[in-house]
Amino acid sequence: MNLVEKLMKIDKGEFEKGKTKKLKSMVLSDTLGEKAYITIQSVNPQEVLDLTATGLDDEGNQIIEKTLDMNSLITAAGVIDPPLKDGKLMEHLGVTTPAMAALKLFKGEVNYIAAEINKMAGFNIDRDDVDEEIKN
Repeated sequence: MNLVEKLMKIDKGEFEKGKTKKLKSMVLSDTLGEKAYITIQSVNPQEVLDLTATGLDDEGNQIIEKTLDMNSLITAAGVIDPPLKDGKLMEHLGVTTPAMAALKLFKGEVNYIAAEINKMAGFNIDRDDVDEEIKN
């Protein structure tokens, strides 16, 4: 059975399903004094690209000073537990946006979380799981 035949056997709804993943947050674990896990969800690849563009200049080069803000936006889009978009949580944290809540809760760990969300969106450029070398 070739790859197309295998794909045709899968319900097309499977390709639309969102995925979730639990991550240990070292920053929250330290803050709470116990192991703390967060839940992230897959984010539409186009949304990830749009959010990534906020950290680029007009020529597509990364602006280092904007990297943390960009990753905070990606983290806010992908974290579902704790619910960073919850108004009461944002009020308690003294912030006005989910991205600010992400930065307040996770600090520099937003870089790691955003990288995991990128992977879930299919942007895993550091692939070391390639089984076969493609030959010409």
